[in-house]
Amino acid sequence: PIDSAAPKGRLILPQQQTIRDILEAGAVSIVTRDFELAETLAALGKCPKLVITDSQIFGKVSKIVPEDIPLTSFSILMARYKGNLEQNVKGARALEQLKNGDTVLISEGCTHHRQCEDIGTVKLPRWIREYTGKELQFQFTSGGTFPADLSPYALIVHCGGCMLNEKEMQHRLSIAKEQGAKMTNYGICIAYIHGILERSLAPLGL
Repeated sequence: PIDSAAPKGRLILPQQQTIRDILEAGAVSIVTRDFELAETLAALGKCPKLVITDSQIFGKVSKIVPEDIPLTSFSILMARYKGNLEQNVKGARALEQLKNGDTVLISEGCTHHRQCEDIGTVKLPRWIREYTGKELQFQFTSGGTFPADLSPYALIVHCGGCMLNEKEMQHRLSIAKEQGAKMTNYGICIAYIHGILERSLAPLGL
């Protein structure tokens, strides 16, 4: 989707980086919105080797893309590129252990103007509450802010980290690992909630 919070006239950074990587690999990148996805797949004449989607519409896209076509998201690619994919996957499974009264930290690496359907402050809390059925508390950080003490949080859900360098993303993951805190990212969390995590990890050999 073209997110209302995205800069006008530009693709967001993970999309830019992924398209560039596809071109450098000598492959062909076909870009379409969610509204034209079914029509685009039908017009290709052959199955694509991979479909990459924005995590916010994972559920919708997984229903359109046939099971025999590999599917993943930008957030999952970013988790492997900049962080520890396996640590993020283990963190998502901590959703099953959340209890009433637990606090979830949602941390975003950039700062932007919040929209009414902002993924970090609106959509994710709603999806997590619906999935767990628990009464949870949510706290939020953005930009360069990340707590040194993660003990208050039963789970940390971080963005893909496209605006953070690899060193900073690894630093945040290492803080969580050292303190035994469960940490995942937006895309992996959303895929888990929608029951398609295994499918979205398969293209990466997991």
